[in-house]
Amino acid sequence: MEPEDPFERLKSMPPRGHHALLGIYHIAAGADWAELACPFSAGFLMDAGSGLVSSGPVISLIDAAAGAAIIARTRRWEPMATLDLRVDYLRAARPECTLHARATCHRVTRRVAFTRCEVHDGDPANPVAFAAASFFFTSEP
Repeated sequence: MEPEDPFERLKSMPPRGHHALLGIYHIAAGADWAELACPFSAGFLMDAGSGLVSSGPVISLIDAAAGAAIIARTRRWEPMATLDLRVDYLRAARPECTLHARATCHRVTRRVAFTRCEVHDGDPANPVAFAAASFFFTSEP
């Protein structure tokens, strides 16, 4: 019997905790990338009259997609902590739109993984944000 692939396990797991509260779900993946999405919720607005989506759901989606991309690349399920996450906002996310984050893991060392991510709200050619993040593997080598 073949051992279970950690990334296939991740894709088939129902969302839990914070991801479940935000409604984050898997869209697609490749050898070193993952795309996740987060449906709009009125609770994401900074205030009902502004129409501006707060940064919290965007950052959470980026963090989740980047972590999934690391598991896609390494095919290992191990504890990790976000070491650094930088987000460059290009424009405000549109209310009522599902957010998509596609992250790629472009380098893995013994203790740190490096990712890049693009976020859009329906049109990948018109991104909401770009991000770069690094993650520290917290288990003993």
